[in-house]
Amino acid sequence: MDTAPNQSRAITTARRALIVQRVLVDGWSSAEAAAAVGISERLVDVWVTDYRRHGMTSLRHPVGESLAGEFIQRTISQPVRALASRITSGLRRFFQHDRVPERLPLGRLNEDIGGE
Repeated sequence: MDTAPNQSRAITTARRALIVQRVLVDGWSSAEAAAAVGISERLVDVWVTDYRRHGMTSLRHPVGESLAGEFIQRTISQPVRALASRITSGLRRFFQHDRVPERLPLGRLNEDIGGE
């Protein structure tokens, strides 16, 4: 049963560890473990593979986050976002019109207080 990625992110680290334990220690298949929790079989396979490669620390990472994903995030995504941010702020400044603020009508002091 495939679920939305947001739903699988709600699974805690302890829950992921239990799922991996059921597959590796208890002999459950990925399909059985996935069906018991209500997530996709592929996601269980990813967790088991990450666990085999990186141990318990892999279970602490959010779903879909891996060392390769982190590498891509740091080397490609962050610089591209920073460049896009610089470009958009520059365009905003370029197209922003210098507005002269409107003058506010000022009354006399006596009229403001209610005097004569």
